Amino acid sequence: MIKAIIVDDEEHARLTLAGKLGEYFPNLRVIGMAANAEEAFQLIINTQPNLVFLDVAMPRESGFSLLRRLPSLDFEVIFVTGFDKYAIDAIDFCALGYILKPIEDERLIRAVRQARKRILEKQENIRNRELLQNLSSPGHSSNKIGIPTVDGLEFIATDKIMRCEGQQKCTQISIKGRSPITSSYNIGEFIRLLKPYGFFPVHKSHLINLAFISKYNKEGTVILENGDRIPVSKRRRSDFLDRISRL
Repeated sequence: MIKAIIVDDEEHARLTLAGKLGEYFPNLRVIGMAANAEEAFQLIINTQPNLVFLDVAMPRESGFSLLRRLPSLDFEVIFVTGFDKYAIDAIDFCALGYILKPIEDERLIRAVRQARKRILEKQENIRNRELLQNLSSPGHSSNKIGIPTVDGLEFIATDKIMRCEGQQKCTQISIKGRSPITSSYNIGEFIRLLKPYGFFPVHKSHLINLAFISKYNKEGTVILENGDRIPVSKRRRSDFLDRISRL
């Protein structure tokens, strides 16, 4: 559920926009409305919305001024205004959307969809960072890590991950007892996440869980319990052999 607030000095404009959002986006909830910048300031601080629909030209204080004095901008912004002369300033603020009044449904839908995508990405990153804090404690290999995939965020216990293989702009993760999954994280991200927990990067494109090693061939190949054969690069063989000698 996306939490949104509407900031506009015209009551009719606030209600019209809220009605359109309710019609097109059942998973978006308007948690508050404000008629001026001061009301909006307190509302944003108190409710911590994901998305703010913000009128630019309001009495006493503009929408831009409001944004400048907020302690943080950890929400998405869609400007809604009747004046297109503010477009350049909106771009400077990296606003997700800029909608002119009267609001066109198609433009509104497009802007909200873009905002929702950005919000979900942020939420995934936050949840993943929280999981990473758990992983920072040694000896907790059964902790789960959040892995972003095309279907959402999958939580996998690190001791079930057998290996990771870097592919073009993504990573394939082999998991014990189930089919592999593909993540939008690159292999470098998984090396950073998993290296302290029994994983070793045997190759620039391969990260393996040392607990699943079945055999090492002298020509430079690791064989895992499931039969996968993984190359060990020449420049990493010495470190790798030193590491497995201490298992």
